[in-house]
Amino acid sequence: MLNWQTLLRGLAVLAFYGFSFWRIVRSNRGNKVIECGSLALMISLVLALLTKANSAPTWVLASIGLLLFLLCLLTIGFLFQHAYRAIRRRLSKSD
Repeated sequence: MLNWQTLLRGLAVLAFYGFSFWRIVRSNRGNKVIECGSLALMISLVLALLTKANSAPTWVLASIGLLLFLLCLLTIGFLFQHAYRAIRRRLSKSD
């Protein structure tokens, strides 16, 4: 059984990570890899906290899990786009 002290510690850690990721995203405006990756990490922490609570309905966990999966795919897509543009820039400079 989850007690209030453990839940408050989890919320404090979540708030700390949220503030840290918010500062990272704010300092890297326009970098979609960092923005989506930070959001995916925050969603994963929320999902971990909800699974520990045992009081969340299964449809909530499933929908947050689907959101996490889609954010991870989006982050990977932006990462490939970033790499493709970097390779194109490098090849165009060498000509």
